[in-house]
Amino acid sequence: MSQHHPASPILLVRAPQGGTRECEITRTPLTIGRKPGNDLCLDDPAVSGHHARIVQIQEVLFLEDLKSTNGSFVNEQKIDRRQLQDADSLRFGAHRVIFRDKQAPAAEPAIAGETPVADRTIVVSSSSGSAPSTPARTVGIVEILSGKTDRPQYSLTKHVSLIGAQDDAVITLTGWFAPNSAAVISRRGEAYVISQTESGKRILVNSRPIQREHTLRQGDVVEVAGITLRFVLRDERSQAA
Repeated sequence: MSQHHPASPILLVRAPQGGTRECEITRTPLTIGRKPGNDLCLDDPAVSGHHARIVQIQEVLFLEDLKSTNGSFVNEQKIDRRQLQDADSLRFGAHRVIFRDKQAPAAEPAIAGETPVADRTIVVSSSSGSAPSTPARTVGIVEILSGKTDRPQYSLTKHVSLIGAQDDAVITLTGWFAPNSAAVISRRGEAYVISQTESGKRILVNSRPIQREHTLRQGDVVEVAGITLRFVLRDERSQAA
C-alpha cells in the first residue's frame, strides 16, 4: 500500500546535459528508473529500467537499489538501502539528485508579518542564588539576499556546511559559472565560522574581505561567489514551537 508523506520532501534532479527539475515525494514507494512507468523517469542508458525506489518506514525515508546494473549511490557510496538525510546527494547513472527533506527546520517558510530574526531582542533571564539554567541552543540560519541558489533559506544543522555547486553542498549555487566549492561554514560549539576553501574565492563580511576565516555574528552580511547572504541565529526551541 502506498504511504503519503505529509511534508512533501523533494528531489532536485540534475540532468547530465544541464538543467534541474523537481520531483515531489507525495507518496511512497516512489520508483526511479529509465522506463516510462516510473514515478521519476531518467532518460539515461546507464540507468536500469527499474533502478531504485524510495520507501517510507514509519516517518523515515529510505533509498533502496533494485539490483540495478550500475548501482545506486548516496554521497558517492554504493548502497543497497540507505536512510535519507536532508541534502544527501544521490546518483543514478549520470544523473545527480539532491534530496531535500521539507520537514527540516530550514524549509519552514517565513510567516507573513513575523518580525525579522535580526530585529528580535533575545531576553536572557537570571536569578541570583540559584543554579544557572541551561542556555537555549541556537542554530545558524542563512537567508539569501541575492544571487542564484536552490533555496531562499538554509538551516546550518551540520558541523560543516559547504557553499558551492557540487552535489554535497548544503548551500547550493545554481549559476552557470558557480564554483564547486566557494566557502565553508563550520559550527564550533555555539559559534559559526566561515572559511575559504581551496578555490580561494574572495569572501566579504559586511563589505570587508576576510583572511582565511571569520567568526560570524548575528546579522552579518556575507558576499561570496556571486551571492549575498545574511547570517542569523535562531533559538531551536522557537523553531520547534
